[in-house]
Amino acid sequence: MKLLFIARTYPPLVGGMERSAGDFYNNYKKFGEIDLLANPGGKRTLIWFFFKALFFLIANSGKYDVIHFSDAILSPLVPVIKIFSNSKISFTVHGLDIVYARFGYQKIIVPFLRKADRVFAVSQYTLEQCKIRGVALEKLMVIPNCIDFETQDARQVYGTDSQGLLSEFDIDLQNKKILLTTGRLIKRKGHAWFLENVFDQLPNEYIYLIAGLGPEYDVLKSLVQKLDLTGRVYLLGHVSDVEKHYLYQISDLFIMPNIVVEGDQEGFGIVILEAGSHGLPVIAADLEGIRDAIIDGKTGRLVNEKDVKGFLGAILGSDFDISVVKDTVMARFDCVNVIQNYHAEFERIGAA
Repeated sequence: MKLLFIARTYPPLVGGMERSAGDFYNNYKKFGEIDLLANPGGKRTLIWFFFKALFFLIANSGKYDVIHFSDAILSPLVPVIKIFSNSKISFTVHGLDIVYARFGYQKIIVPFLRKADRVFAVSQYTLEQCKIRGVALEKLMVIPNCIDFETQDARQVYGTDSQGLLSEFDIDLQNKKILLTTGRLIKRKGHAWFLENVFDQLPNEYIYLIAGLGPEYDVLKSLVQKLDLTGRVYLLGHVSDVEKHYLYQISDLFIMPNIVVEGDQEGFGIVILEAGSHGLPVIAADLEGIRDAIIDGKTGRLVNEKDVKGFLGAILGSDFDISVVKDTVMARFDCVNVIQNYHAEFERIGAA
């Protein structure tokens, strides 16, 4: 059984989608024969990549038993595959790639997605969004995102460069409880809500490290000044992979206080798995695909959206066992186990 994997965004670009695609390809090679057609240029080269994939599929799609796409955006290529081959077609759907509503996206992308032979949703929430949009239930299957523990362990090499990150911001960690957020700073992540409603009520021993950039950066910077949180909340900006994993290691809790934003949902949350791989518990809003990434009570705590008392109680009452957090995440989300599920399903539909 031969597989073609088409990824419309791919490393060395950095991000959850890129990491997911890279982990899929690198781990699938352990189970079966796979070719890669990838776009390492991301949005900047997407149009060029679309036509590259189009011509490649016209010439080569017949060589493959299954053609799998990393997300739904390239679904208009489905008819081309069906014309030139008998290959089975599958997609991994993450969240935004099924709910995005601008520029006629729903009328263009979703009808082609319905023609796929199999659609793998990364969470139950994402599966429900596919079903709402007419993807047949018999084509749908939940397989979560995964984390490559082998690669993860290799990244846990912290040195003076990582520790210098904190000295650069003059952060004193002595006798402190460290809350951490990493990722793109966008409205749905709920950082502004958390600062305004929760963090200011925590004891002074708590500090909050926010690593990442995005459109909410200036909003958060203004809030820190407005709420007089200088010296307790630190906007670290962009951090390297090594620095990020150092932050996971030294922190006490990972915070993901998402809020509902129409048309911009959280399909899963790979950073939850990154944190858990270090034994770092996650306190998060009980929303959307986040529910599938946290084993409530074992790897973290799910709190109702915008529940101030719930977040305060979860943070102040946190007593998680680091080893249990790490072992639980590894057992459920290690890429070796997750990709094996993909491989079994590809063999099944490829033989049909």
